[in-house]
Amino acid sequence: MAKAQNEKDSDGVLLAYLTCPQDAARGFLGAILVTDGRTRPLHFGYVTPIRPTVVQRILYGKTLDVDIRINVIARKLLQEGLSQVPNVVFVDSETLIAARSVFGVPVARLWRRPADPQVGVTISTYLYDTGGNTADEHAVGRIVAELEQAVDLLDPFDRIQEALKEVLKDSAK
Repeated sequence: MAKAQNEKDSDGVLLAYLTCPQDAARGFLGAILVTDGRTRPLHFGYVTPIRPTVVQRILYGKTLDVDIRINVIARKLLQEGLSQVPNVVFVDSETLIAARSVFGVPVARLWRRPADPQVGVTISTYLYDTGGNTADEHAVGRIVAELEQAVDLLDPFDRIQEALKEVLKDSAK
């Protein structure tokens, strides 16, 4: 039996979604969701809140956010459970593009293109930023072009947020 075109395109593609929000107490959370090309979950990992001390906040200054998100959270999520290397890591903030140094694969901030009533047809419904890494731009562009008509590439970010809420609710019991 032949596969549908959109099913064929998603075969063998592994996507990762990384988020590192802060909670109400200014603690840093982190989560990663690895999916197949149809955004079906293959792995979910998270980091419970990391709460820097006042002294750490003073000593690290403006570099604290990036250091915790990249060198602590992203590194821990990578080391504690990714058995398969994703083709791309999508992130939800510009700061997390620096996770390229941890993962060693293309990393891109992904968001939906705003609707423009003056433009009738657009090539893509998504925009992405790879922090100026042109080799990553090509790889990410190819993956987005292959998959965007078949799946909602941003939906996994919503699922990660909901999963984090549940995990934190369970850990507070």
